[in-house]
Amino acid sequence: MDVSLLVTIGGMLVSVVSAAAIAKNQIKNMMEHLEDAESRIRNLDVRVNKLDATVDTLSNRVNVLVGMMSPDIVERRTREIERIKAEIDFIKQQLNK
Repeated sequence: MDVSLLVTIGGMLVSVVSAAAIAKNQIKNMMEHLEDAESRIRNLDVRVNKLDATVDTLSNRVNVLVGMMSPDIVERRTREIERIKAEIDFIKQQLNK
């Protein structure tokens, strides 16, 4: 074998080993970035779930308030209050006799 052929093969071997080391390092860095991104996504998912539960709770509360303040219910309660006031006035009149 020729010395120049051995040098060429040695140079190619060194190039392949160097490329493999660089690739391994880049893969390691990419895996670290991927793990960080996954962690952030998990945290965001937890936050979204909490916000979704809060929105559902607030929506239920608003629906209850809307139901309480519906015109039909307000009118019925107003009539009940007027009837109770009339009964109180009647009772007061009966007591004053």
